[in-house]
Amino acid sequence: MRWNDKGLVISVKKYGENSLILHLFTINHGVHAGLVRHNSTKKSNYIYELGNILSVEWTGRLEDQLGFYKAELDKSYLFTIINNSLTLDALNTICSMLKIFLAERQVNSVLYHETIKIIKYLNDKDIKWVCKYIHWELFLLSELGYGLDLSKCAVTGEIEDLKYVSPKSGRAVSRKGSGKWVNKLFILPEFVQKLNTNIIDNNDLSDAIKITTFFLNRYISSIGIQLPASRDRFTNKLKKVEFNIE
Repeated sequence: MRWNDKGLVISVKKYGENSLILHLFTINHGVHAGLVRHNSTKKSNYIYELGNILSVEWTGRLEDQLGFYKAELDKSYLFTIINNSLTLDALNTICSMLKIFLAERQVNSVLYHETIKIIKYLNDKDIKWVCKYIHWELFLLSELGYGLDLSKCAVTGEIEDLKYVSPKSGRAVSRKGSGKWVNKLFILPEFVQKLNTNIIDNNDLSDAIKITTFFLNRYISSIGIQLPASRDRFTNKLKKVEFNIE
């Protein structure tokens, strides 16, 4: 069997003396592994960096085999990411979460393109990419079947003055609808609810991370895994950075 595709490098593992097991998040074949014959040179090492986009040919005798990749570098976004520990942690987190959460060979081209968008944003000098990253986690949750409904209040049906998120239902709650449960609800930052809003501060960011962490943990507890350590490092580092985005 043989096919051609483009894919994002999300995992690289040495195999034997001269081979790598490469996991790619591809456009048309989902997360897919393959063996790469690898000569350890500076040029070839650069091709298989996390976050690179490769044009690949996969071959295998049977569809369910590991198979082999022939790869060429299509695009690299590492030129600024790699010089910033925060954006590098973000990239490692994105790749780790895709590798852990997504079922192998399950096609999700929409998530693929959304992921490439956030990786492009990591190259921006403007710290607003943090907002985009939170939105990406929310989109990932929706693709995993754990999406939040922030369109209207779960209690009153109102679409205005939405200030909270219910940890039980994942739905928005208005100030009026919060009532006696207010202390049990997550605070809903405006930039999370309104995707075109980029104004955040440290409190907004902390509140947003609490929401996505809670629902990501709810998902992974249902399948018996844990959030990757890279995400803990990344979010802990975010909490120590002073943000004032306008």
